[in-house]
Amino acid sequence: MNGASPGGTRLASLATRIRKLYYVEAGQPSYPMLSREADRIIAEADDEESDWLRPLPRATACDLISGKSKRTPDWLLVRMLVVVCHRIATKSNLDIAPQEALVREFGQLWRAAKADEEGGLSAPQTYAAVHGRSKELAGDQVAGDVLEPAPGESPSRRTTPPDERIPGSWGRLGSRRLKQAEDGDAQAAYEVAVLLACEAIELESNGTPPEEVTFWRDKASLWKGRATGKIPEAAALRLQGLQLVNAAYELAITYKKACRAGSKDFFIAAMQAETSVSGLNSTPASASADDLIVADPRDEAWL
Repeated sequence: MNGASPGGTRLASLATRIRKLYYVEAGQPSYPMLSREADRIIAEADDEESDWLRPLPRATACDLISGKSKRTPDWLLVRMLVVVCHRIATKSNLDIAPQEALVREFGQLWRAAKADEEGGLSAPQTYAAVHGRSKELAGDQVAGDVLEPAPGESPSRRTTPPDERIPGSWGRLGSRRLKQAEDGDAQAAYEVAVLLACEAIELESNGTPPEEVTFWRDKASLWKGRATGKIPEAAALRLQGLQLVNAAYELAITYKKACRAGSKDFFIAAMQAETSVSGLNSTPASASADDLIVADPRDEAWL
């Protein structure tokens, strides 16, 4: 298992884990095989889903596996490599962890490496929440997006705000969405419910006191109730687990397709929940492994 160890302990850990996945768990498939399998995954997706998948050219796969880069690789490429290696291992009857568990593990490693790159944050802190909108995440940044610190506010995470209505890390766009919900906008209420539920999952995974996690989850339940009966998706919304992650991804897709500000809010919330939630193995029976692959509304402009 050759490959230079890049600088940075967490980036090195990510690179080492990628090599273990490729050489040990996936049986060291050829680079052309990786590329072909990625193309198959994209071909199997419908037109909308394929917008959020990434090809895996041989040179790209080689760069990821060699670990020579001193910068954290694109998350979409890392995730596609994980999905491809898992599919190849499964077809070859190799012993490998469930795909959703691998995605969660690699997501945590990626976030930690990215945090180091952006200023040496400790692993338990949430990269997106601490940084608001970094240039890496916000190719089409809109000032005031959810999770962006308000003017004059410290970038460090502030959870329960003075008015106790939304997390302190929400910016002007988040406040506007909340105001719309308070004024009776059922769609805004549904969106607030999704974002707060994702927030609660991420806080819970970081060891936040249970009472604060419950506080935000109860808030999510309140807004879900206000949207139920008016927004079809609200009745089926679960405040934990994979269904919540997919709900956030679907909102990201809707906003992105409509070119509306805020698409990144839902993407980041979904990514945080996906890499934090421990209940991803409790996938609904109707959802296949391929459903999990194509549900990600993440294009290269966002990472």
